Amino acid sequence: MEWAVFLSVLFLVVNLAGMREFTSVLNGTVGSTNLSWQTAAFLGAAYVFVYLAFVLGAPILVLAALMLKLWQRLVAKDAADESRPQTQLD
Repeated sequence: MEWAVFLSVLFLVVNLAGMREFTSVLNGTVGSTNLSWQTAAFLGAAYVFVYLAFVLGAPILVLAALMLKLWQRLVAKDAADESRPQTQLD
């Protein structure tokens, strides 16, 4: 869950920083006239990388954390059941 939150905050930061406009380098235009095309391309690629990590990675991490928590509860329940003394009726 910590990584999913980190990816969400990172995506929020790069989105609020306005890096989305630099993704225009993907179609061959420069995202900013104030920066060189190398810098604009780097910022555009960085935004795309963070976006994909957020869209693809964060949901997977959340689902994995939920599955792990469910598994831990099931194992703890089984361990509690096994540790109880068994009584036999004679």
